[in-house]
Amino acid sequence: MFDELKPCPFCGGKAHLFVNNGVRVICPKCEASTKILVDGMYRNKVTGNATKSVIDAWNKRFSEDTENE
Repeated sequence: MFDELKPCPFCGGKAHLFVNNGVRVICPKCEASTKILVDGMYRNKVTGNATKSVIDAWNKRFSEDTENE
């Protein structure tokens, strides 16, 4: 359903999806985390996809290709 979480970019720890009054990804080893996001409602329809957004943000890595530009 969603992409698998990559290891923490800071310490290499195993990241976890945490859901409580919103959703975020947290590394319990070093406590790095994404922003807390929530889905919205508009006319009785859910807007956005907070879970996919935080997973995509966590899995995004700085590319060595852009470092040389």
